[in-house]
Amino acid sequence: MAYQALYRTYRPQQFSQMAGQQHITTILKNQVRENQFSHAYLFCGSRGTGKTTAARILARAINCLDPKEGEPCGACPNCRLAAGQNGDIIEIDAASNNGVDNVRDLISQAQFAPLQLKYRVFIIDEVHMLSGPAFNALLKTLEEPPAHVVFIMATTEPQKLPATIISRCQRFDFHRLSVPEIISYLQFVLQSAGAAMEPDGLRLIARAAEGGMRDALSLLDQCLSSCGNEILARDVENVLGTTGEDALFDMGEHLLGGNARAALLALNELIRRGKDLTVFAGELAGHFRSLLLVKACGASEELLSCTADTLARYEKQAQKYPGPRLLYAMEQLSRAQNDMRYFPSPRMLMETVLVRIAQPEEDRDVLALAARVSLLEQKLANIQEKGLAAPAPRVPEPPVYAPDDYLPEPPPEEYYPPLPEEPAAPAPKPEPKPAPKPAPKPAPKAEPEPVQPSAPAAAADGSADSVWKQVLQNLLHINAMVHKFAAYGQGTALQDGLLTVSFLPEYKGKMGMLTNKMAQDALQQAAQAVQPGLQLSIIESSQGNDAADLVGLFKDKLTIS
Repeated sequence: MAYQALYRTYRPQQFSQMAGQQHITTILKNQVRENQFSHAYLFCGSRGTGKTTAARILARAINCLDPKEGEPCGACPNCRLAAGQNGDIIEIDAASNNGVDNVRDLISQAQFAPLQLKYRVFIIDEVHMLSGPAFNALLKTLEEPPAHVVFIMATTEPQKLPATIISRCQRFDFHRLSVPEIISYLQFVLQSAGAAMEPDGLRLIARAAEGGMRDALSLLDQCLSSCGNEILARDVENVLGTTGEDALFDMGEHLLGGNARAALLALNELIRRGKDLTVFAGELAGHFRSLLLVKACGASEELLSCTADTLARYEKQAQKYPGPRLLYAMEQLSRAQNDMRYFPSPRMLMETVLVRIAQPEEDRDVLALAARVSLLEQKLANIQEKGLAAPAPRVPEPPVYAPDDYLPEPPPEEYYPPLPEEPAAPAPKPEPKPAPKPAPKPAPKAEPEPVQPSAPAAAADGSADSVWKQVLQNLLHINAMVHKFAAYGQGTALQDGLLTVSFLPEYKGKMGMLTNKMAQDALQQAAQAVQPGLQLSIIESSQGNDAADLVGLFKDKLTIS
């Protein structure tokens, strides 16, 4: 008989034999026990988590003639028939049968009654690979199938299924298996196969499987074929192509300590031993992840699946270095692991990344700057621990003052200039007799000052010409332009506080200049400066003689005719 792989030889035959997934197996057993199972199921989850195994166990359980607590008995005729190839339990690979014609054939087969068992069970694996027309053709039969038909569909990508398909099924999500669950089942398989393996080797396989039992059994099968029935942890490392914990911790010390030369020499030794750089980058990134988790959460066994000794080593190394350094290293390694698939020289890329991690001062990234600060702080702390640090500058203590110290001290004597000596008071003298007052001298004639508008100036005599001249003189200080045109006035007359000035017809242009508001204000202001209350009237004379009898008297304003 040909050799059969371990994941096929030791496939569970009952729900209780499945590793993990108790949240699903409990429901399925209760449905079988109560005979209230559904007509359609949808099993979702990542690879190797037991979807197909659970579907086969469920198919046997609902056809079992004497189920035991929801489990197939394995002894009745139906269980023996379902254990092998049977026409009533049909498995379909939707990846290769994804057309609408394949679904039509399935629907036509569903119309027939089972040949030997109680129900016809259709197990459709990778159902997300069906085409759109195939899903549409399956909808009606999936919603209301014949009473003797049960559909069990399995998929790793439920997001690709139409909502109309999901709503017609009972959905169960299979979780990834934990490291302890995988180790427990591997020990059962090794015991059944008559082999043994070191605990560290089992842990390496369980962590490399990434939550998939089929992957773990395949790796175990490979180790048994390579090393026989006695397997050491070192043998598992060689089979997986991984790096040992000691090498990872040493590399972490070189990088976090800033020793780029030691890190490159260690990398060269790993390459000489044939280690895959992509795998090494992933393992080193996982190592820094473990250090970062220990730094943030402490020694948490729920987050790190390792021995107590390894956990203590993680905690010791994480305490020596700050979080930004660990975060920067993990980010650089994760990016390098992704870029190695496209980089022509993976070794060159890996060496560059190691130098960057060991010497973050060469990088200008934000995380690199934070790592540089953390590195400087770490170096300073190390120097201070060794007692080589320069003494810190002594801060002088504040002086303690006595109550008398708060009184201000008098300034030195040289601070004040010497004061002049006061002369002695003279002796009282007898009052002298008053001298005769000299005759007053005639005061010199003062130059005539221009009359300001704010200071009214009186006319030398009361004639109209004299008053008009004073008005013209005041205009020079108020508005020289108005004075220029007002000087063309000819005849003047003064009567009852009204000064009349006549202009000849040839000065009509000058007369028009004096009719605007600006000239009126200037003229009136100049007249008021000569005599308070003096009114001014400017007229145009046709004969050039006095025309005062033609001008009316205005009391409150200046009117120009």
